Amino acid sequence: MTISDLLMAFSQRGKLLEINNEVSPDFEIPWLSIELAKHFDHALLYSKVSGKTPRVLTNVFYKKIHLALNAGSEEQIINRASRVVSLIEPLSPIQKDKLHLLASLAWIADYYPDVKESQSSTIRVLQGYDLDLTLIPALKHSSQEEYPVMTNPLIIATLDSIDETEITVQRVQVVDEKTMLLHVPRNSRIQHLIEEASRRGKPLKVAVVLGAPASIYPPAFLSWLSFTEKLLLAGVISETKIATTKLEDNIYVPSSFQTTVIGEIVPGDERPEGKMLYENGDILGGTPMPVIHAKKILMESNPIIYYSTIHPTQSDIAELFRLVEKLFLLNYKNLLPNVIDLTFLGNDAFRTVVAKVNTFKREKLINTGINLLSLTKTLNPYTDTIILVGTNTNIHNHLQLLKTIIENVDPDKDIIKIPQQDYETFPRRSGRGSLIIFATSQKEGEKPESVDSYLEPTSRSQKIFGEILDKLARQST
Repeated sequence: MTISDLLMAFSQRGKLLEINNEVSPDFEIPWLSIELAKHFDHALLYSKVSGKTPRVLTNVFYKKIHLALNAGSEEQIINRASRVVSLIEPLSPIQKDKLHLLASLAWIADYYPDVKESQSSTIRVLQGYDLDLTLIPALKHSSQEEYPVMTNPLIIATLDSIDETEITVQRVQVVDEKTMLLHVPRNSRIQHLIEEASRRGKPLKVAVVLGAPASIYPPAFLSWLSFTEKLLLAGVISETKIATTKLEDNIYVPSSFQTTVIGEIVPGDERPEGKMLYENGDILGGTPMPVIHAKKILMESNPIIYYSTIHPTQSDIAELFRLVEKLFLLNYKNLLPNVIDLTFLGNDAFRTVVAKVNTFKREKLINTGINLLSLTKTLNPYTDTIILVGTNTNIHNHLQLLKTIIENVDPDKDIIKIPQQDYETFPRRSGRGSLIIFATSQKEGEKPESVDSYLEPTSRSQKIFGEILDKLARQST
């Protein structure tokens, strides 16, 4: 579904809250969005953003990811994905007879992405003196952050010389009117593409897409899929074919985008990253990151910019992780036969993975832990801790997990430590390397929160928050 379709669907189901008060993308939109998410599961559309023309949409996936993906339930999304995963699974050959395979391919053709040769006539192009990235709202959650942040845009990078394109979700900092910094994790596919561009002495073409069809976001996390496979999976899980447009820069973007910044990365052109807030409460920066030099902005008339906030539980990013965890298990079930369920811990910025396993044999636990540590980096390259628990442990109950570790882990024999070998772009304060922890038990509790202490309400945002609560309370009665 396009952003317009999404807003209509949410509105029809009473899940859209339009906020017409003037608000700032600095502090106010993040604070309001997170506070409102603690009480309601509405998508939030900020129609009057201080000093900006585009509107801002957030909380699209939070507690309603099935609605955003045109499904009746999350289970239906997984069932849809399971129909196509075996056909694009790179780990093993497809064990099907030819007629069955042809039938499957015929079915997939209904969702294979289309390509358009021209962009919409309603798109406005800003370039040259008119190009100004500060016209686009970007968020600051805290005054300790150095630059406004595009928290989860789609990044499409293309290297023409090898005809390779990657689509992913990464943060982007807006430095000035024509310059951005792209956060690139080590050993990610986009880093390998930048390194290949450097070897060939060619710039990397980049599109930063703001406000794409919702179904593209979950597959964009799955680094084991190619660009086309991600768009195919996006079509399958939403039962809506994804159309792309080939721009004159020879880069393909979703046709129904709201705003796209076209630029390039010149290999070797890096600057220290500004400090940013992470879901675990750390504010980090200083690592050299590639510079995106903006060449043009393509913007719909009256555009809507979509962002997630930064929060370990009450955010779209956290909700997306809950879905892609299931897609991960669906893809790697043959390599992880003893894993029943798993979750990435948002309170640790999704670097710790807790897995429920159905074995207690030491050899199998070690193999499972090592495989998980390697494979989960395909979702989050910063994964550095694996915790294995038994079938009776509720992996979504953090205090229960803590008690399980305290009561069942012997530090001398139940923790495997793997030394840190490379320079980390998102380091642990202790520099401890990676851990695999073996634990089994069952207790109860709740998860702590630390991002809230950095959020900064203003008197205006607090007033607006009170007015919205009163309005929704009146509507509910």
